[in-house]
Amino acid sequence: MIQGAVQIALVMLIASTALSFYRLAKGPTTPDRIIAADNIATNLTGILALFAIQTGEKLIIIAVVALTILSFVATAVLAKFLERGKIIE
Repeated sequence: MIQGAVQIALVMLIASTALSFYRLAKGPTTPDRIIAADNIATNLTGILALFAIQTGEKLIIIAVVALTILSFVATAVLAKFLERGKIIE
């Protein structure tokens, strides 16, 4: 039962990632592209977490945590850059 749910969730996350790549390429504004990139990173963490559940590998969870932290910092830095035009003052 769990394997079926993992497979369905993987398909949904992959579809969401594909749509986010489209928005990343065609986004009319820079904030649209930043949100799409953040959504891709979030989807990738979900895909990695589901892969860890499916395979039973506990080491992948470390990669999930690292990607989540990196994604948060990158999004915060890009938001600050868009707001002020400078990252470091």
